Amino acid sequence: MGFLFTNRGSPLADVVLKAVRKVYPGGVEAVKGADLTIADREFVVLVGPSGCGKSTTLRMIAGLEELSAGSIAIGGRVVNDVPPKDRDIAMVFQNYALYPHMTVFENMAFGLKLRGFPKPEIKTRVEEAAQILGIGELLERKPKALSGGQRQRVAVGRAIVRKPAAFLFDEPLSNLDAKLRVEMRVELNKLHRRLATTMIYVTHDQIEAMTLGDRIVIMNRGEIQQVASPLALYDEPANRFVAGFIGTPPMNFIDGSLEAAAGGLAFAAAEGLQVPLPEEFAAKLKDRAGKPAALGIRPEHVGDRAAGKDWALAAAWKAKVEVVESLGHEKVVYFSKGPHRFVGKLEAHIPVEVGADFELTLNANRVHVFDPASGANLTCRAERFQEAAGRG
Repeated sequence: MGFLFTNRGSPLADVVLKAVRKVYPGGVEAVKGADLTIADREFVVLVGPSGCGKSTTLRMIAGLEELSAGSIAIGGRVVNDVPPKDRDIAMVFQNYALYPHMTVFENMAFGLKLRGFPKPEIKTRVEEAAQILGIGELLERKPKALSGGQRQRVAVGRAIVRKPAAFLFDEPLSNLDAKLRVEMRVELNKLHRRLATTMIYVTHDQIEAMTLGDRIVIMNRGEIQQVASPLALYDEPANRFVAGFIGTPPMNFIDGSLEAAAGGLAFAAAEGLQVPLPEEFAAKLKDRAGKPAALGIRPEHVGDRAAGKDWALAAAWKAKVEVVESLGHEKVVYFSKGPHRFVGKLEAHIPVEVGADFELTLNANRVHVFDPASGANLTCRAERFQEAAGRG
């Protein structure tokens, strides 16, 4: 269709946070010295559990929260003391905040009217944004006549018409049902490509983060844990928190110790589990032999004996089947072995019986080893992590 609506003429909108802190009355530190660089036209997602500081960080970028320390720059200009209206950003909230007495057109045009834009330009901007979002036929409706997904599109459209240097999204899809959330994720991806604008998005939903972000910022307890591409976060988590937060079902963790094995190193745990470690890991961890450690392995790297034949380095184990979830294309199976509880993803047609013992195999080439005290990933491939984390 070739719409002319684009932000490519906008000023550069890189966003740089340096040692940003937010301390609330009573000494509650919501953000603890955040350092983050978001490139112009990049889509970055801040994700983490409730109370991790992600929304507070976004609100400080928007100017809705004052910084306790540090600086924020947008397009090379420090904006610590710049009011929100002068930061050239547009924010989309979880609450659509539409005026019920106005039509869709009037809601989308309202901000431009306040800024004194001429009527012909307002009309052009609103109609172009409505076409991009697929709500052109809804411009004369009131919000009460719209579905939740349509209202969210109007809220996004109200931001688009301003042609800001950067968009900030604060959990905008939380009020939608599952099907609409998937549809809106696709639309936001398309929107980012079309507008070529910096987008910063906050969510607690890891699937949204993984599917939307060029890079993802994982936060916990006010601190940035890791900044990397979705694949790098999944394959090379920097610590146990990131490893357990990213992935569905989450990574399995088994407590044990590192032990010298024939020509190398192995992870050993109660109930006879022994997992040989790849040579590169054994060389890196040789000084930790005899010390406690935690093994991490993702559910897709737990399989049956047939799958184990295709794995270059594997460990066999017999465990009891506790629960089986059939998802059509695969089975998610919950196992137990003494004090250990873990999950595997198996091919859909593999026979599995609840209560029975099952001979499974762990893909030892895909394990991670974590420091039990600090939680650091001792087997994270540094060169891949640095490349993935990049500017963060």
